[in-house]
Amino acid sequence: MRKRVALALTLSLVLVFTAVPVLAEEAFDYTSGVQKVVLKNGMTVLLKENPAFDIIAVVIMSNVGSVQDPEGLEGLTYLTQRNFLSGTKNRTALELVTELESLGTHLQSVSWLDYCAVLMETLPDTLQESMDIVLDILGNSTFPEAEFERERALSMALVQSLTDDPMNALFMAYGEVFYGDHPYRYTTYGTWEGLAAVQREQVSAWQQYMYRPENLTVAVVGNFELTELLPYIEESLGGWETDASLSLTPRPEVPFDYPAEDRQLVINLPTEAAFLMLGYPAPNTYNPDSAAMQVIDTVLGGGLSSRLFVEIRDKQGLAYSAASQYDERLGPSNLLTFVATHPANVDLVREQVLYQMQRFAEEGLTEEEIAAVTTRLRGIYLLNNETNISQAILLATAEMIGLGYGWVDEYMSFFDNVTPEDIKRVASEYFQNYTEVLITP
Repeated sequence: MRKRVALALTLSLVLVFTAVPVLAEEAFDYTSGVQKVVLKNGMTVLLKENPAFDIIAVVIMSNVGSVQDPEGLEGLTYLTQRNFLSGTKNRTALELVTELESLGTHLQSVSWLDYCAVLMETLPDTLQESMDIVLDILGNSTFPEAEFERERALSMALVQSLTDDPMNALFMAYGEVFYGDHPYRYTTYGTWEGLAAVQREQVSAWQQYMYRPENLTVAVVGNFELTELLPYIEESLGGWETDASLSLTPRPEVPFDYPAEDRQLVINLPTEAAFLMLGYPAPNTYNPDSAAMQVIDTVLGGGLSSRLFVEIRDKQGLAYSAASQYDERLGPSNLLTFVATHPANVDLVREQVLYQMQRFAEEGLTEEEIAAVTTRLRGIYLLNNETNISQAILLATAEMIGLGYGWVDEYMSFFDNVTPEDIKRVASEYFQNYTEVLITP
């Protein structure tokens, strides 16, 4: 939910915050006016009127993600979502696309490791017609053989092509080494073998499981009248049911212990450069320690002024590029670093990366450094969530995982209590044993 944006835009927003902090806080109240309704079938719906923008955004979010793909069918969730517009009992794939386009509606299905969703943007006059199409898809999808095989072939080709890029190969190998037997080792796309094993009937059954009412949180944000929309929501979504039987067995939650020793893997590929990825365990997305870890990540590798970029690339000339990423997940997470360098410099680069990581445990950060970073992070958060669709995703996600939709506004104070001691404590706790993957000639 928190992505980096251009530095110039971030700095401009920082100036606004510095000049008028009270007005800025009042201007970005995402949850004001949100109405929460629990329908008779157990589905949770969040409704937020926003007449400032004519677009209405609808997010139907399921708590089923690719980590639940049954063993041997890795990629089932992704393939199910990819076949979302393949056809129903009432409409062919072409008719679905044509009808949605005629309504001016943008509809897509997406999948992540921990959950999946249907995202829709439409106009007030076409909302109900568009929702009727979505309900037709969820209740009457037929997954025609030709469409299913085409999407399966494209998915398998995508997975196969990932290893052709050294960066993708590096990330995938890192996940396998770091996560071991945990399903986080796989990408959202699953595996070539898993996709090859999936059958049409399994995709149909899995969609019914994914979109059971009790698994869903729906958020609607945009230009509508609550008194007019609510009766339709209660009737259409409140009466939504799916087949309760499931022949497939979702993968149960897998326990995970962070590596208790350093792990290293070397992959030899015919490349001119060497690519080093080195990472440590990190708190999950909503762990209180994640605020301090986000600050660490930003200072470590978040942009051209970060320590990795300045110290390793600019000052010492040891790298072509250097960055870090806080890989936040609902479950076990990690903070990883990436450096592209000359093969002869690998040992020096590794030494410098480890040194920069340990600096946080030994030196921490000053209050001024923390304040500057947290202002930047708030600005990024606000810039990334100005649209109705991004707000709907935020509201649905926070509500679905149990924090409650009010957390969306609480994020603005998420970093207020991060102290220099927190930086030292978090770094000391998590930066114990690293996982390294090196691609080199």
